[in-house]
Amino acid sequence: MPEFETVHGILYYETLGGTNGSHDTEPAWLTLLHNFMSTGQSAWGIVADTLSDQYRILLPDLPGHGQSVGRSPAFQHLEMARQIANLMHSIGADSGHLAGASAGGIVAELMVEHELIAPSTLTLVSSTYSVDSDTTGVETGVRPEQFRAGERWLDATARLHDPYRYEGYFEDVLLNRFQRLEPSWVIDLQLEDLADWAMPVCLVHGDEDEFFPVTIAEQMAEALPDAELHVVADQGHSLLFERPARVAAILDDFLARHPVVTGGQGMTTSSRTN
Repeated sequence: MPEFETVHGILYYETLGGTNGSHDTEPAWLTLLHNFMSTGQSAWGIVADTLSDQYRILLPDLPGHGQSVGRSPAFQHLEMARQIANLMHSIGADSGHLAGASAGGIVAELMVEHELIAPSTLTLVSSTYSVDSDTTGVETGVRPEQFRAGERWLDATARLHDPYRYEGYFEDVLLNRFQRLEPSWVIDLQLEDLADWAMPVCLVHGDEDEFFPVTIAEQMAEALPDAELHVVADQGHSLLFERPARVAAILDDFLARHPVVTGGQGMTTSSRTN
């Protein structure tokens, strides 16, 4: 089981694919970061399987999630960003492609904004640049403290986490902390911050997102210097879970048009076959 030690504990991660490289090139890295209360495999599994022939996939569990044991006390997203960035540096994935969904997208944005890594591309699924409505000018329909879920969802999600800690960990820690997240622990960038990001950015958003209304994604697309926005009709915040094949197709096309360029032999662009 691949593990990476941090100041708060152990990060668990998987690496997949990378079989299409030739003798003098290796496929580019693609790091996929999951949403809060999920895991790498449960959130991105279908997408990772689809793209693993073309890319080396890094699929970590965020701190305190899944098999990653150890976390900052309040799940500060910037601290999670630092830990994931250190993992990416350690295996050489820091200049590859980066994608994140919801909170995973926020972690990815913080890595870029604080120059923890310099990815070749950034893909954000159902994410936002700020959770403060005063910043975005958009009132979100669902706040963490209002989050409710059915018993079946809670039971299924608990099984992603409790076996690696104790029965009740998910409800005691992850769900409890999610309901008490403060904006200062998450993200509050300004649109002006995004204007400095040079890499190509792909935004994928449901038109009925109840957490981060699509207006936020439209604001980001306008502010970013090199961005494309894909709005998926009749989809809410769980877009990645409900339409993984659609997300995979968008990501596959986007990455193929923006290959990693490193300039070093054996370091690679995408090894896509046509």
